Amino acid sequence: MSDSVLDRIRQNRNRAAVPLRDDPLIAKPQSSEGKTSEVVEPLRTKDRSDSVISAGNTLEDLKTELAKFPETHRHSAIVLEKALDQDLTRYCKDHRITVEVFLEAAWVQVAQDQTLMQEVLNEAKQRYQSRKAAGKLRRLITMLDG
Repeated sequence: MSDSVLDRIRQNRNRAAVPLRDDPLIAKPQSSEGKTSEVVEPLRTKDRSDSVISAGNTLEDLKTELAKFPETHRHSAIVLEKALDQDLTRYCKDHRITVEVFLEAAWVQVAQDQTLMQEVLNEAKQRYQSRKAAGKLRRLITMLDG
């Protein structure tokens, strides 16, 4: 019975009609005079490849251009000390970058210097131990409070 009710609901629903719109990434067809109906200025992007994106690019061209960039992967949320988070966020905003991009760049630079890498690793281990101790205290407080 639920299938027939669901089918009736699907049949009776009215969907709003959405008007067609021009897609700026698809080239306009040639008119009868041999001229395009619209002149499109290419947009310059500010990336390291300084590629040109124009309305004439096809989906395949765009995919080929995208393949030139490194693949990214979303990582879990980052938990930082409150003051450090505020400082880092402000620094990144002032330089018009994201915290994630800053961390990527910092990793690339640190990975090239083993002495600096060891210093960072030692700092990280100290911070990790501190976080573990704070977590144990929070857990104990919660157990005693509740």
